[in-house]
Amino acid sequence: MKLTVLGGGGFRVPYVYQALLHDQGSPRIDDVWLYDTDPARLKAMAEVLAQFADGHAEAPRVTVTTSLDDALEGSDFVFAAIRVGGLTGRMCDERVALDLDVLGQETTGPGGLAYGLRTIPVMLDIAHRVRRLAPHAYVINFTNPAGMITEAMQSVLGDRVLGICDTPSGLGRRIATTLGLDPSRAQFDYVGLNHLGWMRRVLHDGEDILPRLLADERLGDLEEGVVFGREWLRDLGLIPNEYLYYYYFNREAVRSILDAPQTRGEFLARQQQEFYQR
Repeated sequence: MKLTVLGGGGFRVPYVYQALLHDQGSPRIDDVWLYDTDPARLKAMAEVLAQFADGHAEAPRVTVTTSLDDALEGSDFVFAAIRVGGLTGRMCDERVALDLDVLGQETTGPGGLAYGLRTIPVMLDIAHRVRRLAPHAYVINFTNPAGMITEAMQSVLGDRVLGICDTPSGLGRRIATTLGLDPSRAQFDYVGLNHLGWMRRVLHDGEDILPRLLADERLGDLEEGVVFGREWLRDLGLIPNEYLYYYYFNREAVRSILDAPQTRGEFLARQQQEFYQR
């Protein structure tokens, strides 16, 4: 089976490939195509994946390309994790909004809307190409703002577009590990979608452990405990997704970003430039 990764030079690609290396199911992905607009990033990523594949007799073969149609043709699955405009676009989204004293953030507020407006036309074009070149493929969308993008692509491909986000499951795992419990034995009751939601129950071997955490001093060690404060979370009785800070405490969030030496986009731009140079 063929998997196409859009944004094939991105940071998430090694995680995806490592999962494929350890997949013992049948059928399994044996053909991975990495598509990116940046050939230098593709070259670097191909070298990283070749190191991972060393010693794996049945490692999926990897093909890199800057041709979107070649990458999509005949695919069984398409994993989309692109950034239209690159980090330069993200930094612009952040700074234009912040210069007006409103929220400059990747998926929330004016910055998120700008990102969505720039990205939706590109993703709709991709959806039409998938329908023409890989009519049976499923699209797994990881491109932000995930909700907007998934809904837009579903207007072309219907239910064959699945939007995913690791933020809710990440929150559930942190809750379990904060209490010293095995997160693989936990079930998460999360109400909402992606970056807009609340964890209302975490069942570990059938027991809801969230009340235990809310009463525990270790609540302050949780990332959300630091962001929102222990007493505020106890009053709420739920653990909100960290992105809800931008709604509950909007003015404080904007001031905090303005007071920081750099935006998140500026930090990532420097970090990734150094990574690909190395």
